[in-house]
Amino acid sequence: MRKLIGAGLALAIIVLAYWVWALAGAAQLAAVAATGDAGAIMRRIDLPSLRRSLGSQIVRAYLKQNPKTQNLGPLARGLAGSLGGSVADALLQQALTPENLAALLSKGRLGIPAGSDQSPDATTLWRMPPLDEAFRSGPLQAAFNSYFDGPFGFVVALDSGGGRYGVHLHLSGTRWLLAGLDIPTEVSDRLAREIVEKQDAS
Repeated sequence: MRKLIGAGLALAIIVLAYWVWALAGAAQLAAVAATGDAGAIMRRIDLPSLRRSLGSQIVRAYLKQNPKTQNLGPLARGLAGSLGGSVADALLQQALTPENLAALLSKGRLGIPAGSDQSPDATTLWRMPPLDEAFRSGPLQAAFNSYFDGPFGFVVALDSGGGRYGVHLHLSGTRWLLAGLDIPTEVSDRLAREIVEKQDAS
């Protein structure tokens, strides 16, 4: 019986240590984001995973919004989703530059250039509290609202003015990297509308 209790305590300590390590990784990401150093921030991001995370949310909104896909069968909807996904990926390539990601995580703003590539103006796609500010304003809430979504995946749910959003990290070697963000519905809907408009114009 003592061996069983000892094994249970050892397992609990290991799980707690792993959780603290993951939470510390999220806090380190927030601290790096606060510097605004695009190079340092990009070293804390798994860009392909982040792009897939955002792209899948945009495609779901696209399929929901586009009236042309409502009565399609599963195969046709899959093909439509692939087409929408290619347009979403092109938009994300524009948006997820090192400078834009640094601005999103450090200042809470993500934008893409408006009009031609030479235009100095930018269209804001998404505003959220800076990552460091969200951690500092509610560290206990961040701790209580964190959980594992797999053996190497960790999620911290943070509060924003528009509701709660999830910061997804995964373990790569010995570091926890940003692998996904749960974007607000209004953002995914807006991007989905841009995809529909681009397809209608083509």
